[in-house]
Amino acid sequence: MRAQAGVVLIAVAVGLGLVLVFVLWRRVPLVPALAALACLGMLAGAGALLVQDDRGLADWVVTLGGLAFLTPLHCRFAFGPPGGSA
Repeated sequence: MRAQAGVVLIAVAVGLGLVLVFVLWRRVPLVPALAALACLGMLAGAGALLVQDDRGLADWVVTLGGLAFLTPLHCRFAFGPPGGSA
């Protein structure tokens, strides 16, 4: 059951992220866009950890913290600034 929940979390996070960066990227202001991407990255990471069998506290801390930082950074570099501020 936990693995299925993890797959659902990953699918939902990726789907919402795709909508955000391909549809809403130029309409959403900077701070809400980056905050939403940080949350979606953490959600996808939590789903990935739920799929795994053996994970510890360090896995949760590194995965969630790393994705909260790297997901908005990657999208900012790949798609430019959100909110039409380019």
